[in-house]
Amino acid sequence: MATSQILEIEASKLANILSRSVQNGTYDKFTVKVKNTSSSVQKVALFSAYYDLTDVDAAKSTPASSITQSSVKELNDNGFQVAAAAFDGTRTVTGGTIEFASGNPTATIKSFRDYIRTNPRQLKSLLITSNDQNAFSSSIELTKASPFGHGKMVSIDINQFFSPDQYQPDRVIIDFSDNPLEICDDLVMAVNIPAGAIMEFNFRF
Repeated sequence: MATSQILEIEASKLANILSRSVQNGTYDKFTVKVKNTSSSVQKVALFSAYYDLTDVDAAKSTPASSITQSSVKELNDNGFQVAAAAFDGTRTVTGGTIEFASGNPTATIKSFRDYIRTNPRQLKSLLITSNDQNAFSSSIELTKASPFGHGKMVSIDINQFFSPDQYQPDRVIIDFSDNPLEICDDLVMAVNIPAGAIMEFNFRF
């Protein structure tokens, strides 16, 4: 085989390797920021399955401004006792508020939630950051909701992925690459937010 042919083959192999590396290193991501200003731990739903979060504030002057996606009534009525569910705004709770915000400049929490409900995605990893290490002593609760009976709740111990000796003590990465978690329209994902804590959840798909 001529030297030029060998070089072409090797160049092709290298291009394929680089292509796979770039593909494996890219991912879609969305960040939800949560701030608990209250004086107690508050459980929030990051994903609310198919439950309706529509809420109407009669005190607002116009119909458009009176409608929010902040109600937890259907979640509570169906056995999910959360104080708030992720939406674009602030919800009043006992002793303070829960503030939610999108970490993506071009997408709202509502648009992300609506997209997931019709386009299930495989979660590869979840990066959690917080200004309070007590946040890592909590668990993430996962439940498949159904009107015919909910699935068994699965708990992920966040502390299992945290080491006091790690270089950046304000974060935890939960790796799902070997066993991706499907984020879809029947998943309720809930987590406790400590009093006064700020937490960010970076979902990587």
